[in-house]
Amino acid sequence: MTLALGNVTTVLIEGKDNPRGRLARIEVIVCLTAALLAFLIVFGSFRRRSYGSAVRLSIWAAYVTSYSLISYAVGLMQSAPFHNELFTVWAVFLLIVLGSADSISAYSLEDNEQRWRHYSEILLQTFWVSWLIAKYSAETKFKVPLWLLWVLSMCKAGERIASYASASRKFGLVRYTKLVADFMTCEPELSKDSEIDPTQMKGYHYLIRGEKQSMVTVEPPTYQMRLKMDPEIVTVQKVWECEGRLLKHNGDPDGRLKDICLSYALVKLLRRRFAGYPFVESSLDKTWRLVRDGLLDDPERTFRVIEVELAFLYDFFYTKYPVIFIFGFPTYKAIEIIMVVASSWIAVSTLDNYQPPEDTVTLVTSSGTNLDVLVTRVVVLSIAVMQFLQLLSLLFSDWATVVWVCKYISNHSNKFLEKVVQFFCHRRHRRCFNLKPWTRQLGQYSLLLSYHHNPPKPLDHSLTSTLVYQLTKGFSVYRIKLHMDVKKAVLQSLKANGRLLSNGLASLQQNRVDSDLGWACQLETHTHCILVWHIATTLCEIAPLQSQQGGREVNPHFRVASSISNYCSYLVASVPNLLPDHFYVIHFIFDRVVEEVNEILKGCKGRKKKYEEMMKKGETDPKTITAMGVKLAKELMDIGDQELRWKVLADFWAEMILFLAPSDNATSHAEQLVNGGEFLTHLWTLLSHAGILRREEDILMV
Repeated sequence: MTLALGNVTTVLIEGKDNPRGRLARIEVIVCLTAALLAFLIVFGSFRRRSYGSAVRLSIWAAYVTSYSLISYAVGLMQSAPFHNELFTVWAVFLLIVLGSADSISAYSLEDNEQRWRHYSEILLQTFWVSWLIAKYSAETKFKVPLWLLWVLSMCKAGERIASYASASRKFGLVRYTKLVADFMTCEPELSKDSEIDPTQMKGYHYLIRGEKQSMVTVEPPTYQMRLKMDPEIVTVQKVWECEGRLLKHNGDPDGRLKDICLSYALVKLLRRRFAGYPFVESSLDKTWRLVRDGLLDDPERTFRVIEVELAFLYDFFYTKYPVIFIFGFPTYKAIEIIMVVASSWIAVSTLDNYQPPEDTVTLVTSSGTNLDVLVTRVVVLSIAVMQFLQLLSLLFSDWATVVWVCKYISNHSNKFLEKVVQFFCHRRHRRCFNLKPWTRQLGQYSLLLSYHHNPPKPLDHSLTSTLVYQLTKGFSVYRIKLHMDVKKAVLQSLKANGRLLSNGLASLQQNRVDSDLGWACQLETHTHCILVWHIATTLCEIAPLQSQQGGREVNPHFRVASSISNYCSYLVASVPNLLPDHFYVIHFIFDRVVEEVNEILKGCKGRKKKYEEMMKKGETDPKTITAMGVKLAKELMDIGDQELRWKVLADFWAEMILFLAPSDNATSHAEQLVNGGEFLTHLWTLLSHAGILRREEDILMV
């Protein structure tokens, strides 16, 4: 292979203007394009793991340049002054790979809204490839597999077009979500005479699968879509009622299969927030009970259900999975793979004894190896392997698990079906292929430790400021693992306070310190409150006497307070769109506070010195956020019991993060899924299903 590449390089350098030099350029472009598209297919799914920025940048580059590279490659083939029938094979397989990335159909939400641009690009590529096949159809030996694969490329192009349309918030999303929105207005009628038990999901007729257009009627005067409850329709209650062995304790001891179906039902409800439909069930008691009694007792399960739900949501906006499973998985996908394997086998078999026509320009090494044939073999076999791997990924995905479980519920007495479902739904098998977008990490930012950070000078310039918005002065973040203590503290706060969210004042009252500290919960903006409490928490953390105390790191209250404090300040500095205040107001306030801290701590090194300077000079101007943070820190220090101090802070921050979560800005939450998601998005989702859509102060303002 090295020798072959060397020959191609020699031809490119020495004969770039002759036919062999042009053929070499075409082969290089074909190999480069195929490699980029293969990278997109393979690592597109890994992008859901939120790897480093370098990998994400590479995926974005492959996604953006794929259309241009294919256009350039096909253009070189069409304009070539010589014939080579393998051009058609390369063009068709490149077209197939272009539409084959099941795990990434869109890189951003805006891609779905610009679907007409993608439509035209896909159709244009399809037209030029078909023209190239027709040009060579009379003389090529690959006529049958080429047209078969061209049909397959059309199917894959159709999948991608359909995925853009279904995820478009202005087109498919509002259409496909209306049935669920109308159904939920009538859903309480199905359980009005029955017991509501969220532990067994009795009375929860949330839709999972089986609803069809033929079951829908529209009646005046409301003209709502009415769904006839058919035995084929699978609901959450029906999953929990199934008597099949696989869904009982011996077949599914931790309830993961049922929880995946629950996540799928919940994401159908959540999509209404993106489509603008009301959460009509938010005022019902059973909605709150679903979270309070059905989920909150087990933090691990709670966040697992939400994690899978957001993985479904990610797939809906950014992958072809929803369309693939709507078209009829696994039958439809099996036909695709059969077509690819059969066509690849025919093509490779033909290449075994391939002799190019006499007038064909070819590249041959000194040892007699035909580089055209070698490139064709590599491209054909690589695409066949990638298609097979994608099929495996689909078979063991959470989407397939929902399909298998629903089939099993309809016929759980079928022993053969039971064996099939057991194999494909086995947790060990699914773990290999089923990656999640959530990294289970918390972004962390400490203002007093990062205030002096400056971005590189080329990026800290007015000409580049719009491109590197986040690289502001004082901005330096890191990530830590989301600890179970944090999850437990947040859920305990939610269960204790119920639907009435508080910005921390309720926790101060419960700890009987509200008379001293309550003022710090009644500031001008939510951003003021976050930064004041963050500065105070950091000062308590780095206090010299505090540093001499052993065992801080294993103190659950310390871990909760420190983690959430740094996470909230990270949201202020990095993701202001998710917070209640206007994003630019947050950004503006943050910049001013960084300047304040810089002025106070100019030249300070070491935590002890910073603590001393802040406590000495921090209250110079009592109106500043910095001064208020120092004042609050001193009042917290007056709590002599260290355990109580950190409990006060932990309870406050657990309440505060819940208070910040409700939002009508669903789009920003969906956009963050691309980068691995945010813990705040999980809380936003959880509160939505609990019927908590707004803070009390927002309701009073309406």
